[in-house]
Amino acid sequence: MAANIISGKGGAVNGENCVRLWQVARVTAPAEAVCSASDGAVVRGAGIWDWQGRYSGYGHTPSVLPGETFQFIGATRGSKGVQSVANGAIMEETRISWAIARGGFIEYVNSFKCATGALTFGSVSASDTSTPNPSVVRSCTLDVTGCEELQEMELVLKCISPSAVTATTAGGTERDVGNKDAEFTARILTKDASFPTESQVQVVNFDVGSGLSWTMTWGIVTLVAPLLPIEGPDLQPGFFQAQLAGKFTGYYSGTKGSITTPAGASWWP
Repeated sequence: MAANIISGKGGAVNGENCVRLWQVARVTAPAEAVCSASDGAVVRGAGIWDWQGRYSGYGHTPSVLPGETFQFIGATRGSKGVQSVANGAIMEETRISWAIARGGFIEYVNSFKCATGALTFGSVSASDTSTPNPSVVRSCTLDVTGCEELQEMELVLKCISPSAVTATTAGGTERDVGNKDAEFTARILTKDASFPTESQVQVVNFDVGSGLSWTMTWGIVTLVAPLLPIEGPDLQPGFFQAQLAGKFTGYYSGTKGSITTPAGASWWP
């Protein structure tokens, strides 16, 4: 193996447990012009810059959730990598998935963007020293009508942050906390049409095992889509199934709701 390349062994993100991958990307939109003096060529100069990234891992509750600012540090095993300034990153989306039909563990993907400051590449210090203990997905449930034969579900938490570029940011993009939102999807198998009704509103619990769950108060069902594959793979019929989807509402009939983590912490309000 060439001395100048390494594998992902020993990589880490900010002490986050059970990370599978991390990625960052610096992007720029240069100033562009074609003018009478450019002889038909496009002229470019320093423009607006920005950066974004993501990391994924095993577990039902990552340590940073949408709407929070943090210092992103992505390290390799050689104590090299990339980092933002303190509170330079802002989390925009967390996707938590339960692939029950496939087995394995509950997984998440965290997506973030620049809050302030540039990324720095070079020597960094970040390690995952905790013991891995991700939650097995196979017996998790979703307490929505007709979801007894659940095959998969996904909970998406969002806090899309507004961006700004001003004379003091030196071409950099900065962001602040936006509004929080959430949505969910599920796929089930069933022997009858005992599905929820569209616009049904209820408390929704997303089971993570050990008697714990993400709790959404309130969830509104937005999609009910039954499917009967009369001819499936190898000319064999498939199972009667349905796709379900829903979204969060912070208030229902004048009552304020909430979204809480499996540990009982409030993500919203």
